[in-house]
Amino acid sequence: MLLPLVMALTVTASPKLAIVEVDAPDVMMGLGAQVTRAIVNEAQAQKLDLVTPDQLREKLDAKHYAALRKCGGRVACAAQELEALGVQRAVVGQLSRSEAHYVLKLWLFDLEALTTLADVDRSILIAARRFMKDVEQAVPPLLRGEREARGTLVLEANLADAQISVNGEFAGTPPLTLTLRPGKYEVKIERKKYLPITRLIDVEANQESQLELKLLLIPGQIPDDQIIPALVKKPEPAAPEGVQLSPLTWVLGGVTVAAAGTGLALGLVARSQEKALRESFDTQTNVYGGTRTQALEQNRNAVIANVAFGVAGAALIGTVISGIVGASSAPVQVAPTVTSTAAGLTVGGTF
Repeated sequence: MLLPLVMALTVTASPKLAIVEVDAPDVMMGLGAQVTRAIVNEAQAQKLDLVTPDQLREKLDAKHYAALRKCGGRVACAAQELEALGVQRAVVGQLSRSEAHYVLKLWLFDLEALTTLADVDRSILIAARRFMKDVEQAVPPLLRGEREARGTLVLEANLADAQISVNGEFAGTPPLTLTLRPGKYEVKIERKKYLPITRLIDVEANQESQLELKLLLIPGQIPDDQIIPALVKKPEPAAPEGVQLSPLTWVLGGVTVAAAGTGLALGLVARSQEKALRESFDTQTNVYGGTRTQALEQNRNAVIANVAFGVAGAALIGTVISGIVGASSAPVQVAPTVTSTAAGLTVGGTF
């Protein structure tokens, strides 16, 4: 009769549960201690066979206890550190914060099966001042091994290409349906040319929350669908930049043209005179038919033509040098002009 009773007590005995102090940054140690205390109090209220954080510190050295706190969601890590204590389950937690939220993560491990029986993953808005209330709601089902229920958040907006973020992370574009853990969430929707909207909304377990957001145009902005392409003024093509020439360059250029023209004209005349004199040569008498005056005139024209070409060459060199050195400061401008019927050069400035 005694043996069946012992067996029944063995079967119904609850597994031994180790509660590990919640791991938190130094600046949040006080808040982490409150979470740990809430877990211990609830475990005692549920009359669980409990190994408290203080008892764990007595049984583990500082190095192994510190490693245990850092296990996070790794069940194998917790099982290895607690192997010598003969516990079957463990609760491990982590607490941190973002710019606007507390982030709490708790895990209930089955150390024998190396599985996670239940977990809590909540992002709690700091400004909401409901952190401990959310903790007290989440801990009892966690210790019972119940998976945390989820809620549904449906987001709609008047602009399909608006950007929606939840707790600072991009979530998608409307319409948007999200499955979230219970808690308060910060929803922000924004689009170029429109005023952004931020809302706080509660997501309850096993319930659907709906939020419809209407974006308003920033004053002075025109919606994209009302911009008429034909009314958008196209930029006019830039006028070609003119070439600026100094007065000296223009003078030397004029001398070049005049001297070259004079040399060419006299050269042609001298060539014609020379040809006439050669054709008047009598091979029998060895006498030219032209006069001495004609011969001297041809020679003079040839000499003047050579001098003119020399002057033109010197003036051309001076024109090039003057154009390079003084182009940027010259008041005279030469610019190409192109119309639908003709093309040419426009000269302007002070000469």
